[in-house]
Amino acid sequence: MEKAQKKEMGILALKAMAWRRWEEGEERTIDKTWYKPLTDKEQAREGLRFTLSHPVTAAIPPGHEDLFSMALKLATDFKAMDKNEIAAIKEKAMKTEPIFSYPM
Repeated sequence: MEKAQKKEMGILALKAMAWRRWEEGEERTIDKTWYKPLTDKEQAREGLRFTLSHPVTAAIPPGHEDLFSMALKLATDFKAMDKNEIAAIKEKAMKTEPIFSYPM
């Protein structure tokens, strides 16, 4: 993000409501997603707050109609996270397998 800001580039935030990859054989409760989204309102709020607390130009909500609608409603009462809240989210994220990985 720092390099993009120095170049005065926009930053699109994707997957703010993504939790993890679907596990093999797990029932997919949300169709058309390759990842398991945050469907719990408070968890989704936390994901969006984390994302929007950074210098992003826009956060793209999930394409699923229910999640898209939830994201728009949650964004209307956005309150930025402080440094301690951001650190806590990062610590929690380190215990979860990333949904993206670089090729080895």
